[in-house]
Amino acid sequence: MVFPRMVFPKPVKTALNKLAVASTLLTSALFSGLAQAEYRLNFQDPVTSVAREIYDLHMLIFWICVVIFVVVFGFMFYSIFAHRKSKNYEAAQFSHSTKVEVIWTVIPSIILVLMAWPATLVLIDMEDTTMSDLTIKITGYQWKWGYEYLDSDISFYSTLATPREQIDQFDEANAVPPGENYLLEVDNYLVVPSGRKVRALITANDVIHAWWIPAFGTKKDAIPGYINELWFNVDEGKEGLYRGQCAELCGKDHAFMPIVAKVVTGEEFDNWVASGGTSFAADAIAEAVDGLEAAVAEVAEVAEQAGDAMAEVVEAVVPAADAAAPEPTVSAKTWTKDELMEKGAAVYQTRCQACHGPDGKGLPGAFPAIAGSEVVMGDRDAQIDLVMFGKAGTAMAAFAGQLSDEEMAGVLTYQRNAFGNNVGDVVLPADIKAKR
Repeated sequence: MVFPRMVFPKPVKTALNKLAVASTLLTSALFSGLAQAEYRLNFQDPVTSVAREIYDLHMLIFWICVVIFVVVFGFMFYSIFAHRKSKNYEAAQFSHSTKVEVIWTVIPSIILVLMAWPATLVLIDMEDTTMSDLTIKITGYQWKWGYEYLDSDISFYSTLATPREQIDQFDEANAVPPGENYLLEVDNYLVVPSGRKVRALITANDVIHAWWIPAFGTKKDAIPGYINELWFNVDEGKEGLYRGQCAELCGKDHAFMPIVAKVVTGEEFDNWVASGGTSFAADAIAEAVDGLEAAVAEVAEVAEQAGDAMAEVVEAVVPAADAAAPEPTVSAKTWTKDELMEKGAAVYQTRCQACHGPDGKGLPGAFPAIAGSEVVMGDRDAQIDLVMFGKAGTAMAAFAGQLSDEEMAGVLTYQRNAFGNNVGDVVLPADIKAKR
């Protein structure tokens, strides 16, 4: 058989040549060793039974679609080629075919039923939260996550830990290179055990969010006033960090509320709960504590070798180690204005800056300014009440349960004396404690 020679206009021929070159380069890149190491077209590696079921279902449907594609387009291309005009093929004259209509109705219906059966089984399994070993309440906020372990007294908030200097890249000359886990690191991890079924109750405090960790096969909307459920059971031996994000557009900082789950063994989790949930607050804290303990141990070893003289040095170092522990209680420390301003600046950067801006000018029409605010520069008690308990019908959340007395006092003092406000007074931790 001799195929007719296809003759294309010059512009079309040039475009096809460029397309061929681009395809060759792309293929070479994708199948090189380096590209293959970083290239991923499919889901993340599943670490739960539900995630594996979702992956298997995905691949089953994918191959069904591949077969349908090959059959349908193969038949279509054959028909176009075999019945082309150059062969002077005489077209059949008919208006419809009952046989064909039955075939293309019955076969797709059978295919849909075959696809629906395993999909329904997976959906049923995904919703079965019975026989769980522990329950965690997860609340979405603009823009952070709150976690409450209902089987214990542990609760905390998890906020973005990526420095704002990496995010606000407007000054190219002083741009800070993004870190390894840019926009995917938090200050407090959700700690869960492997080999145990975890039930999560999902809700929101303000707008609709969505809690999503791909490796767990979990994604559920967090809706104000509603409680949704999901569950996961991470395989034993799969301990480590797993990252996710809010998957529902929830406002201007939607991209800045990541999820990081730290999966530990059952024994480590029990120890974490017994310690009050402080052991895995963040890797940075753990590393700092390890370094401090190593330093004290090293000094102690030298002191033992040197005798009583070095022992006195150890006694001087240990209080210094204690100084790195959590700050003293309100009654044990007298706070200066400079100390409150320093603490307040750090709290403002992580908790307030997203809405009110790094310069305190807010976002007109959405978030009020701190700079020159009548509320901030006015009655001190009124401002304390607003920040602690929020304001109904506005985006101002209640921070009484999110910040400690010291953090609350610091950020209030900072707001009243930064951005040109210069009120001059301070808010002490004792003032906050008195209002709780």
